[in-house]
Amino acid sequence: MMRNVEPTALEPRPMMAQAGQASTVERVRLFSLIALTTVLIGLTFSLALPFLPAITWAVALAILAWPLHRWITLLVTRRGLAAAFSTMVVATVILSTGLFATYQIGSETAVAARRMQDGSAGEGQIRGKIASIPVLGKVVGWAERVGLDVEDTARKFVASNAENASNLARGSAVAAIQFMLAMFILYYLFRDRDTFLDGLRDLLPLSEGESNLLIERASDSVHATLYATVITGLIDSTAFGLTFWASGLPAPMLWSIIMFLLSLLPVLGAGLIWVPATAYLIMNGNWPGATALILVGVVTATFVDNILYARLAGARMRMHNVPVLLAFLGGLAVFGVSGMILGPAILAVTEATLEIWKRRMADAKERQANGGPREGRGVRVASES
Repeated sequence: MMRNVEPTALEPRPMMAQAGQASTVERVRLFSLIALTTVLIGLTFSLALPFLPAITWAVALAILAWPLHRWITLLVTRRGLAAAFSTMVVATVILSTGLFATYQIGSETAVAARRMQDGSAGEGQIRGKIASIPVLGKVVGWAERVGLDVEDTARKFVASNAENASNLARGSAVAAIQFMLAMFILYYLFRDRDTFLDGLRDLLPLSEGESNLLIERASDSVHATLYATVITGLIDSTAFGLTFWASGLPAPMLWSIIMFLLSLLPVLGAGLIWVPATAYLIMNGNWPGATALILVGVVTATFVDNILYARLAGARMRMHNVPVLLAFLGGLAVFGVSGMILGPAILAVTEATLEIWKRRMADAKERQANGGPREGRGVRVASES
């Protein structure tokens, strides 16, 4: 009897030991897989990081130009050919606009530099113009008392900026590579949009509805940041450029381009240019030009920057100006030019993630109230993890 009972009592112990050993091996394999996956993801990001501007702008352009591509697909049935046509249209618009703006900046800056360096301009002319402005007159007097030559400093400053502008006009191989890569990525984003979106949804640890919310918020941030801002910025800069030209202000095209770039900034915008320009016209007695600038500023601020922007952006990305400005400037500081897209997009995705948590917590409280404390606690822990 002892022989039969003893093996039966001792028999589960080797099986339990084998099960524990197998469980330990599985945990080691799981942690090793997690570590390997983390390292590979980090290496993948490091490979893509040098081309972050190309990737960012390709995604942004794909979102903005998607209505155009959808219209082209109605005319061209072949998916690859339609994507090629859409990419060519986008590339042509970007290149023509960039070349025109670069040429205008370079030519007008060079003209200003030649005028300042030309002997016919007369020594002391720049100093006299600056000193004639009431506020800056005292600054000029203080600078001369401490031994600073305002005339020579202004000439050197403009000359150096003219040289930098000509260098910028020549471009660089890196910018060309980034642009070509962006167009290459854009072609496949047009052609395989659904495949990319399905793959992104599969990677996100969220439900289908939550994944769609996250993607929609990111897309909306790009739409509101670029589409509505660029359209209203073009209208603002064109109106102010024509007013500058009619008022007799120098280099109206140059200032129009600068105002368009400043219009991308939330809150601040083109007022950084037209308000001082209005003060300059008033101090020079050009009251019609100053009045025209004020009228254009009021009209654009009221109807273009608010009503038209709201219609173009809809309810998208209508967050408070403070976080939007911080996201925009912070994105520029961290990611460079790509930050004007990535900053607001990160903010929008963060807001969407917090909204997902709020919905899960609300759902957990409702289940706890209706389905008992055990079920509610389980849902709450799952939503907080």
